[in-house]
Amino acid sequence: MSSHPETEQRIREAAFRALVKHGYADLSVKNIGEELGQNPSIIYHYFDSKDDLLLSMLDVFVDIFIDRQAENTITDAKAELREFVGQILHPKPAQVKQVMFAPPSDLERATSRVFVELWAHATWDRDFRRKTTIVENRLRETVARMIRTGIELEQFRPVDPELTADHILFLLKQGIHTRTTTNRDGSVDRIQTIVEGIIADISHES
Repeated sequence: MSSHPETEQRIREAAFRALVKHGYADLSVKNIGEELGQNPSIIYHYFDSKDDLLLSMLDVFVDIFIDRQAENTITDAKAELREFVGQILHPKPAQVKQVMFAPPSDLERATSRVFVELWAHATWDRDFRRKTTIVENRLRETVARMIRTGIELEQFRPVDPELTADHILFLLKQGIHTRTTTNRDGSVDRIQTIVEGIIADISHES
Protein backbone atom coordinates (compact mmCIF):
# COMPACT_ATOMS: atom_id res chain seq x y z
CA MET A 1 0.00 0.00 0.00
CA SER A 2 1.31 3.47 -0.85
CA SER A 3 2.68 5.60 1.97
CA HIS A 4 1.51 8.71 0.11
CA PRO A 5 -2.23 8.17 -0.53
CA GLU A 6 -2.95 11.91 -0.68
CA THR A 7 -0.41 12.42 -3.47
CA GLU A 8 -1.82 9.46 -5.38
CA GLN A 9 -5.31 10.87 -5.05
CA ARG A 10 -4.22 14.29 -6.31
CA ILE A 11 -2.61 12.62 -9.33
CA ARG A 12 -5.86 10.73 -10.02
CA GLU A 13 -7.80 13.98 -9.83
CA ALA A 14 -5.35 15.67 -12.20
CA ALA A 15 -5.83 12.76 -14.61
CA PHE A 16 -9.59 13.13 -14.27
CA ARG A 17 -9.46 16.83 -15.18
CA ALA A 18 -6.96 16.24 -18.01
CA LEU A 19 -9.12 13.45 -19.47
CA VAL A 20 -12.13 15.77 -19.48
CA LYS A 21 -10.13 18.40 -21.39
CA HIS A 22 -8.25 16.23 -23.87
CA GLY A 23 -10.06 12.89 -24.23
CA TYR A 24 -8.28 9.55 -24.07
CA ALA A 25 -6.72 9.70 -27.55
CA ASP A 26 -4.92 13.01 -26.89
CA LEU A 27 -4.23 12.51 -23.20
CA SER A 28 -0.56 12.40 -22.20
CA VAL A 29 1.34 12.17 -18.94
CA LYS A 30 2.55 15.70 -19.75
CA ASN A 31 -1.10 16.91 -19.77
CA ILE A 32 -1.67 15.27 -16.41
CA GLY A 33 1.49 16.85 -14.99
CA GLU A 34 0.27 20.28 -16.14
CA GLU A 35 -3.04 19.72 -14.34
CA LEU A 36 -1.14 18.58 -11.27
CA GLY A 37 1.16 21.61 -11.43
CA GLN A 38 4.28 19.45 -11.12
CA ASN A 39 6.87 17.77 -13.29
CA PRO A 40 5.17 14.81 -15.02
CA SER A 41 7.99 12.52 -13.90
CA ILE A 42 6.47 12.43 -10.40
CA ILE A 43 3.55 10.41 -11.81
CA TYR A 44 5.87 7.48 -12.56
CA HIS A 45 6.80 7.27 -8.88
CA TYR A 46 3.22 6.17 -8.19
CA PHE A 47 1.90 4.65 -11.43
CA ASP A 48 3.58 2.49 -14.06
CA SER A 49 1.88 4.16 -17.02
CA LYS A 50 -0.96 6.41 -18.13
CA ASP A 51 -3.27 3.41 -18.37
CA ASP A 52 -2.27 2.18 -14.92
CA LEU A 53 -3.25 5.60 -13.58
CA LEU A 54 -6.57 5.66 -15.43
CA LEU A 55 -7.45 2.16 -14.25
CA SER A 56 -6.75 3.30 -10.71
CA MET A 57 -8.92 6.35 -11.33
CA LEU A 58 -11.92 4.10 -11.89
CA ASP A 59 -11.70 3.30 -8.19
CA VAL A 60 -12.74 6.92 -7.58
CA PHE A 61 -16.02 6.17 -9.38
CA VAL A 62 -16.55 3.18 -7.13
CA ASP A 63 -15.82 5.22 -4.00
CA ILE A 64 -18.13 8.08 -5.01
CA PHE A 65 -21.10 6.15 -6.33
CA ILE A 66 -20.99 2.66 -4.84
CA ASP A 67 -18.96 2.07 -1.69
CA ARG A 68 -20.55 4.82 0.36
CA GLN A 69 -24.01 3.63 -0.65
CA ALA A 70 -23.15 0.05 0.31
CA GLU A 71 -22.45 1.22 3.87
CA ASN A 72 -26.00 2.52 4.33
CA THR A 73 -28.71 0.60 6.15
CA ILE A 74 -31.78 0.67 3.90
CA THR A 75 -35.07 1.52 5.60
CA ASP A 76 -36.86 3.24 2.71
CA ALA A 77 -35.86 1.37 -0.44
CA LYS A 78 -37.87 3.61 -2.75
CA ALA A 79 -36.21 6.79 -1.46
CA GLU A 80 -32.75 5.18 -1.48
CA LEU A 81 -33.15 4.01 -5.08
CA ARG A 82 -34.37 7.43 -6.21
CA GLU A 83 -31.43 9.11 -4.46
CA PHE A 84 -28.95 6.67 -6.01
CA VAL A 85 -30.33 7.27 -9.51
CA GLY A 86 -30.17 11.01 -8.90
CA GLN A 87 -26.57 10.97 -7.76
CA ILE A 88 -25.49 8.93 -10.79
CA LEU A 89 -27.23 11.26 -13.25
CA HIS A 90 -26.74 14.51 -11.34
CA PRO A 91 -23.67 14.19 -9.07
CA LYS A 92 -23.52 16.91 -6.41
CA PRO A 93 -20.35 18.75 -5.33
CA ALA A 94 -20.86 17.82 -1.67
CA GLN A 95 -21.08 14.16 -2.61
CA VAL A 96 -17.92 14.22 -4.75
CA LYS A 97 -15.91 16.31 -2.27
CA GLN A 98 -16.04 13.35 0.11
CA VAL A 99 -13.43 11.63 -2.06
CA MET A 100 -11.90 14.42 -4.20
CA PHE A 101 -9.83 17.37 -3.05
CA ALA A 102 -10.74 19.54 -6.04
CA PRO A 103 -13.68 18.25 -8.11
CA PRO A 104 -14.34 19.87 -11.52
CA SER A 105 -16.76 22.80 -11.54
CA ASP A 106 -19.10 21.16 -14.08
CA LEU A 107 -19.48 17.77 -12.44
CA GLU A 108 -22.20 16.39 -14.68
CA ARG A 109 -20.29 17.13 -17.86
CA ALA A 110 -17.00 15.93 -16.37
CA THR A 111 -18.19 12.63 -14.93
CA SER A 112 -20.20 11.83 -18.06
CA ARG A 113 -17.28 12.53 -20.37
CA VAL A 114 -14.86 10.47 -18.29
CA PHE A 115 -17.36 7.59 -18.18
CA VAL A 116 -17.80 7.60 -21.96
CA GLU A 117 -14.06 7.93 -22.66
CA LEU A 118 -13.04 5.05 -20.40
CA TRP A 119 -15.87 2.72 -21.42
CA ALA A 120 -15.12 3.41 -25.09
CA HIS A 121 -11.45 2.53 -24.53
CA ALA A 122 -12.57 -0.73 -22.92
CA THR A 123 -13.73 -1.74 -26.41
CA TRP A 124 -10.08 -2.29 -27.35
CA ASP A 125 -8.30 -2.89 -24.05
CA ARG A 126 -8.77 -6.08 -22.03
CA ASP A 127 -7.51 -4.57 -18.79
CA PHE A 128 -10.00 -1.72 -19.05
CA ARG A 129 -12.78 -4.15 -19.96
CA ARG A 130 -12.05 -6.22 -16.87
CA LYS A 131 -12.18 -3.10 -14.71
CA THR A 132 -15.34 -1.66 -16.27
CA THR A 133 -16.98 -5.06 -15.84
CA ILE A 134 -16.15 -4.98 -12.13
CA VAL A 135 -17.55 -1.44 -11.82
CA GLU A 136 -20.75 -2.33 -13.67
CA ASN A 137 -21.26 -5.46 -11.60
CA ARG A 138 -20.88 -3.38 -8.44
CA LEU A 139 -23.40 -0.84 -9.73
CA ARG A 140 -25.83 -3.63 -10.64
CA GLU A 141 -25.48 -5.29 -7.24
CA THR A 142 -26.02 -1.96 -5.47
CA VAL A 143 -29.34 -1.44 -7.29
CA ALA A 144 -30.35 -5.10 -6.87
CA ARG A 145 -29.64 -4.88 -3.13
CA MET A 146 -32.01 -1.94 -2.81
CA ILE A 147 -34.70 -3.81 -4.72
CA ARG A 148 -34.24 -7.01 -2.70
CA THR A 149 -34.43 -5.03 0.53
CA GLY A 150 -37.52 -3.23 -0.71
CA ILE A 151 -39.16 -6.59 -1.40
CA GLU A 152 -38.22 -7.87 2.07
CA LEU A 153 -39.67 -4.71 3.63
CA GLU A 154 -42.80 -5.11 1.48
CA GLN A 155 -42.17 -1.73 -0.14
CA PHE A 156 -41.68 -3.32 -3.58
CA ARG A 157 -43.61 -6.07 -5.31
CA PRO A 158 -41.81 -9.46 -5.67
CA VAL A 159 -40.03 -8.72 -8.95
CA ASP A 160 -36.74 -10.17 -10.19
CA PRO A 161 -34.15 -7.91 -8.47
CA GLU A 162 -31.28 -8.68 -10.85
CA LEU A 163 -33.33 -8.25 -14.03
CA THR A 164 -34.86 -5.00 -12.77
CA ALA A 165 -31.41 -3.75 -11.75
CA ASP A 166 -30.10 -4.56 -15.25
CA HIS A 167 -32.96 -2.54 -16.76
CA ILE A 168 -32.28 0.48 -14.56
CA LEU A 169 -28.51 0.32 -15.09
CA PHE A 170 -28.97 0.14 -18.87
CA LEU A 171 -31.11 3.28 -18.75
CA LEU A 172 -28.60 5.15 -16.57
CA LYS A 173 -25.74 4.29 -18.92
CA GLN A 174 -27.81 5.32 -21.94
CA GLY A 175 -28.66 8.66 -20.34
CA ILE A 176 -25.01 9.40 -19.56
CA HIS A 177 -23.91 8.36 -23.05
CA THR A 178 -26.60 10.42 -24.77
CA ARG A 179 -25.79 13.53 -22.71
CA THR A 180 -22.12 13.26 -23.70
CA THR A 181 -22.39 12.25 -27.35
CA THR A 182 -25.40 14.20 -28.66
CA ASN A 183 -26.97 17.64 -28.48
CA ARG A 184 -30.27 16.28 -27.19
CA ASP A 185 -31.31 18.60 -24.39
CA GLY A 186 -32.91 17.03 -21.36
CA SER A 187 -31.92 13.46 -22.23
CA VAL A 188 -30.86 12.70 -18.67
CA ASP A 189 -34.05 14.18 -17.22
CA ARG A 190 -36.08 11.94 -19.54
CA ILE A 191 -34.14 8.91 -18.36
CA GLN A 192 -34.77 9.91 -14.76
CA THR A 193 -38.50 10.14 -15.54
CA ILE A 194 -38.45 6.65 -17.11
CA VAL A 195 -36.66 5.18 -14.09
CA GLU A 196 -39.13 6.90 -11.80
CA GLY A 197 -41.86 5.09 -13.72
CA ILE A 198 -40.13 1.76 -13.07
CA ILE A 199 -39.86 2.53 -9.35
CA ALA A 200 -43.56 3.45 -9.25
CA ASP A 201 -44.45 0.28 -11.13
CA ILE A 202 -42.63 -2.06 -8.74
CA SER A 203 -43.84 -0.22 -5.64
CA HIS A 204 -46.76 -1.36 -3.54
CA GLU A 205 -49.56 1.17 -3.51
CA SER A 206 -49.38 3.30 -0.39
